[in-house]
Amino acid sequence: MELPLRYSYLFLCLILSFFWLLFFLVREDLRREMIWASFLGLPFGFIDYFLVPEYWHPESLFSLMEKYGVGLESFVFLFLMSGIVSVIYEFLEGIRTKRVSGKKKKFGFLPLFLAMASFFVLVLLFSLEAIYGFMLAGLIGALGILYLRRDLLKQISFSAFFFAFFYFAVFFLTIKIFPGIVEVFYNLENTWGVLVLGVPLEELAVGFFVGAFWSAFYECAQSYHLLKSDFSR
Repeated sequence: MELPLRYSYLFLCLILSFFWLLFFLVREDLRREMIWASFLGLPFGFIDYFLVPEYWHPESLFSLMEKYGVGLESFVFLFLMSGIVSVIYEFLEGIRTKRVSGKKKKFGFLPLFLAMASFFVLVLLFSLEAIYGFMLAGLIGALGILYLRRDLLKQISFSAFFFAFFYFAVFFLTIKIFPGIVEVFYNLENTWGVLVLGVPLEELAVGFFVGAFWSAFYECAQSYHLLKSDFSR
């Protein structure tokens, strides 16, 4: 028996919540970063407002997305994704973060402001499709971090690939449980039209570029450095 497509977005959030809790429980040293990144990323659930209905038009709980362009799932999704991507590199590589300098550097939040400004300029002033503005905002944010912290190049590069693959796997599982969601919910005529095992290429690109940016933003904003260590101690 097929599950109603209305619950597919919620199901995606449930999968993400499993990994969020896994990272949170296994790595006590990463909890502060996860909570910081999750709550900072939560308000960006509003991005769905710019994506609906041109890019996609999913069904949601209480029909909120159909009525207002954003739903509860929008904010839960960004909360979970933000927490996961912020620590995925440290979690997989067994790395700790530590504030070496003792105080925060100036302009640590600049990459976020650059990313936000570029999104609104591209989408509102140049009428770029929001999904592509989202990608470019992630790219610009990542470049901003590299300008301030070249030592984070490895983290940004690895995280981009790690998170894109992780998001692909979660999305792939979701479309297997809810067959037809891409064809029903996505306006494929407004996309590149490329599906990777059923997953729109735009979703992977967002995971790559936004993952690159958000993975290192905590270290940049809070002036933390990465230290290879035995996290089990």
